Amino acid sequence: MSICTANDQEIRYQISQIRELPPLPQSVQRLIEIIQKEVESPDELESIIGYEQAVAAKVLQAANSSYYGYRKKVNNIAKAIVLIGFNQAKSICLCTLLMNLFNGRHIDPAYREKLWKHALTTSKLAAEISGSRPWIQKQEAALLGLLHDIGHLVMASYFGDQFKFIMNLAEKRKCPPWCVEVEMGFIHTEVGKYLASRWAFPDEFQAVIEFHHSPERCESFKSEVRLIYLADVIANSPEHPEFLMDEATLKYCRDLYISEDEWQEYCNRFALVGPEVDQLWNLMK
Repeated sequence: MSICTANDQEIRYQISQIRELPPLPQSVQRLIEIIQKEVESPDELESIIGYEQAVAAKVLQAANSSYYGYRKKVNNIAKAIVLIGFNQAKSICLCTLLMNLFNGRHIDPAYREKLWKHALTTSKLAAEISGSRPWIQKQEAALLGLLHDIGHLVMASYFGDQFKFIMNLAEKRKCPPWCVEVEMGFIHTEVGKYLASRWAFPDEFQAVIEFHHSPERCESFKSEVRLIYLADVIANSPEHPEFLMDEATLKYCRDLYISEDEWQEYCNRFALVGPEVDQLWNLMK
């Protein structure tokens, strides 16, 4: 396949032709609302799980796994939520619901795992960074991190050939995939923005999804976009460590009043997040 370019209008037209692009289920919408709340709502979460058999199965599977070490069999959703923790249960529920949306599409298993592990890693790192930022709640930061790359999931599901070409060429060039996307004119942030708009996501989510690789272009929700940019940089650091201390990254740290020592702490946190994400993925796949 040769590289071809496409403008924004052409991209939107291609995506709009995907007739089977799934609508946002009410269960996902309700779950997002629960996650955005500042207080825990286990009863509301339990009610969503109760209507989604696949989600209920994953939550119970997690609760009965050896990871939590509970010797008696757990067959009650409320008890499972308590055992695995409210935040962990929310992550499992949302990921399961979103995965099921694209289950009918063929995605290479290796890419599927990579995409979701990156999303989970970014989510956990965003929550860590938000801990010292009074203007954003941890739950909100985690949700923004989890959804920031939704465009990649759409590309992998509906534009598999283009997606594989981009990923392979990026690996060959040893550069980030979004650099190749810009060259092709087919960018996951634009794809994600279209889906987020179609799903009527809040403006904050749309801004993060569209500008998390280019915060300087964002005119609103600048702090949220910068926070996810930084979490994404750390999540990508094993493959692209050069971004950890580059000029743009350090500028966005200063914008959010993150000192060099604090930034280094977040970078070091990656080593601990990795095993957590591996375990969570094993519970969901």
